[in-house]
Amino acid sequence: MLIRPSESFTVIAFNTKTARERQVAMTERLAHELVRLYEQSTKDPDTLVFGIKDNFKKSFNTARSKAGLPDVRLHDLRHTHATRLIAAHIPLGEVGRVLGHTQPSTTYRYVNANRETARRAAAALDSFNAGEGIRPEVVN
Repeated sequence: MLIRPSESFTVIAFNTKTARERQVAMTERLAHELVRLYEQSTKDPDTLVFGIKDNFKKSFNTARSKAGLPDVRLHDLRHTHATRLIAAHIPLGEVGRVLGHTQPSTTYRYVNANRETARRAAAALDSFNAGEGIRPEVVN
């Protein structure tokens, strides 16, 4: 079995709001975990990777309970994902496409400002005030 972290896979979104499929890239961490799971498995290609047949919510609740994270919601993970992508300087439009959003305003709700965001904003204003930025001819 060969898993390449640089490859993407298709999320078939038959029960989402937009009902649109999208491409999701696989991180090295995910590739490593999939290889680990495969090595522990019976290596039957028809077996489900996570054993989820019909109820993702129940499986997620079990996993979060075993991880000692009773208050974490699946939706919280989307917020964290979006915030980390923005912190990594991925443009908001691209973050929205990765999350499957069709409207930028939806993506804005997922992005949480943090200390790093506030620090970068202050540094940008310091640069501007020091004359490094473009000063408009007319100030409103």
